[in-house]
Amino acid sequence: MGGSRPERVTLPAQKYSLQAAIWIVILLTLSIVSPTHYSNAATTSQTSAAKAALNWLSSHEKADGSFEDFSQIPTPGAALALWLNDSHSAQAGRSLTWLASQLDNSSSYAWGEADIPGAMLYTLAVSNNIGLLDKFALVSSEIGAYQQQSSGFIGYYAQSPDGNYVQVATSVDTAMALRGMSQSNSPISLQNRTFALDYLVSLQNVDGSFNLTRTISQSSTDALGPERISMTALTLLALRYAGKYSANDNTVSKALDFLTNTISKNFTTTGDHEGHVYGAALSALAFQAYGRTVQALASVAFILTQQKSDGSFLDTARGSSQKTLDTGWVTVALEQVQSGPLFTSFLPRILLVGIIVAIGVVVVVGVVVAYLVLRRRAAMQMEPSGAISTISTH
Repeated sequence: MGGSRPERVTLPAQKYSLQAAIWIVILLTLSIVSPTHYSNAATTSQTSAAKAALNWLSSHEKADGSFEDFSQIPTPGAALALWLNDSHSAQAGRSLTWLASQLDNSSSYAWGEADIPGAMLYTLAVSNNIGLLDKFALVSSEIGAYQQQSSGFIGYYAQSPDGNYVQVATSVDTAMALRGMSQSNSPISLQNRTFALDYLVSLQNVDGSFNLTRTISQSSTDALGPERISMTALTLLALRYAGKYSANDNTVSKALDFLTNTISKNFTTTGDHEGHVYGAALSALAFQAYGRTVQALASVAFILTQQKSDGSFLDTARGSSQKTLDTGWVTVALEQVQSGPLFTSFLPRILLVGIIVAIGVVVVVGVVVAYLVLRRRAAMQMEPSGAISTISTH
């Protein structure tokens, strides 16, 4: 440029600090608004799915409040789903009253295995309807009678070496019985509770899943636990609420990892390609129970892809066309596992980080501005009157 004087510009310090402040506000706003936006979108889809499923359940309820054949098996989930949607619903009331009548009747199909009355008692307890039972003490005693000495609860009929079928303790029967008794505060000694919990833990595999019995890995004929996904989730729920196990326990951590790995496979198997929607629903509830919200929502996301056009759900693991059992418990999961807790748990962290970053930026900007102001004052004292404090752009 020869001997020409270098171009000089005035540093707009105030303008830059204002822009920084604006960006801080924008970033903080996005950190709050964006998750809420996606949360609302997911919730809308989930709400629609739950509504369609509830409509299907409502249209298939019998006049006495029960559902389908062998009604003692599918009705507990359906009744709980209807009650969660509207605790004053006449339909929910009929189903809950029917469940109580079946438990009070010792000759009912409800009796014969521990898992069915356990599930029925659980539904009555969690819906605060234990009062519908006329014989609560007797019901509790009869469920307790299914426990083998120093072991779990029996129900499943397994073939013995001599060819006969005998009832044996299973993870499903034990988990269902413990959930029902724990939720209803049924009397069970600490020793028997410990025996049952220890039995469940003894069934865990190296990969974290749980077997049906000590000699049978799984059976599609077990309606409430047809494969290892649902058995593992049920066991986790029993350990959480009957045994007060935490996510940090090694047994629980391994089981949760097994279910997490199952999510990555979309709950499918090479054999059916349809997806274990019942197992996914129980997994969502188990994940939520142990604070694994991300995995719980991933399970729900899978569930939403499995809904039939009529609003129902069907898990092909049992090889059955009866939809109420799956639709009932899947709807319970859709109602109880919501997207809100995920972002509720994250937002405080986002806000805290945002505040820390904002404070840091303000401090830095303040220091820079103060430095520039002092520098400008010093320069003004040295330069002729009316000169502008500048920096070179070259």
